[in-house]
Amino acid sequence: MPTKTYTTNATRLSSKGMIPRILLVDVQPFGLLITASRPSITNDFPVIQPVENTTTIQSTSYQTATIIITPTPVAEPTTSSASASEVHSNAPIQAAAHPAPPPPKKHAAPPAEHKSQPRPHHGPKSPPSSHHSKPPTTGGNQWAMTYSPYTSSGGCKSPSDVSSDVATIAAKGFSSIRLYSTDCSSLTAGASAARSHHLKIVLGVYISDSGISVARPQIHDIVSWAAGNWEGVEMIVIGNEAVFNQFCSAAELASFISEAKTAFVAAGYTGPVTTTETVASLTENADTLCPVMDIAAANVHPFFNPTVSAETAGPFVASQLELLKTVCPGKEDVLNLETGWPSRGSNNGQAVPGTWEQEVAIKGIKEHAGGKSAFFSWVDDGWKEEGEWGVERWFGCGQLFGE
Repeated sequence: MPTKTYTTNATRLSSKGMIPRILLVDVQPFGLLITASRPSITNDFPVIQPVENTTTIQSTSYQTATIIITPTPVAEPTTSSASASEVHSNAPIQAAAHPAPPPPKKHAAPPAEHKSQPRPHHGPKSPPSSHHSKPPTTGGNQWAMTYSPYTSSGGCKSPSDVSSDVATIAAKGFSSIRLYSTDCSSLTAGASAARSHHLKIVLGVYISDSGISVARPQIHDIVSWAAGNWEGVEMIVIGNEAVFNQFCSAAELASFISEAKTAFVAAGYTGPVTTTETVASLTENADTLCPVMDIAAANVHPFFNPTVSAETAGPFVASQLELLKTVCPGKEDVLNLETGWPSRGSNNGQAVPGTWEQEVAIKGIKEHAGGKSAFFSWVDDGWKEEGEWGVERWFGCGQLFGE
């Protein structure tokens, strides 16, 4: 049977973690083999099975994505219509007949722009062994909450306020807390209070636009704080969408992860060390980053995918976690280290911000992927720029979890 080819330009989105473009088409159940080639990427998209007669394929290339649809002689196809929608703009693309949708590799998927964490601020050699360490024990539907110790104006909260926040997070039923960096009493008040309230700790080394050299002292901060006692430390995350935001290259990040892991292991740490990117960014840099990641992790923000509504946020996040399992072969204990929905801002296609929408989205994510997700964020971040769609400040969702 003939092969039909559809080509669409893939424009990089400014929002952190969004896939540049998605081609959406109805797929009838007569059977289609879906492949895609990207000029700037060597790996092909995996075959995505239709879900309710729909398949989605996204391009993570910043150039052109070619979607090739090859009908298989399973049965004679019936007439079907197709529509294509572009990811970043509402301008539809012409796509014909069957194709596929997707979102694959968020990278196929969204994550998101990144909620940029503050400010504080082929690949490298294989790092030393945290391979013997066990992955985090997640489960239930409420694993972790992200936390930044900043006031709405961007200053540091007092140690007593940080301790109080952490106590409330524990009271709301979370088993872990994710910290992004070591500044503003994150360790002395935040991590120490987490221990007191039996919360496991996801420590962070934040890489800002100042680069890795400025982030390096945080390794010493963590080693000094632990002083050989790593009780309660669930994992350590080096960077937060650092490659996606172009704060460093994938090779530089991989080298830094190896360097950090060497220092932590020398100080007695035996747990996992990883990083987190958008699914798409990790997919593009899998050969470089996966070898140094003890756990495959990504930030999955459904709002930044214009085809996802608050009502479908939960299933979408779950599908992205399944996708993530294919990115780093052999690392199927995947985690979503940042996810949420804004309560204010402008619409992004079907993604509509609002207090009701946030409640619906968080409930769905909790139901479908809460046991593997770190919810973002504890409170609204008034110190941030509003960003595209005016949503960056309004992801605070701690109030939606009961004590």
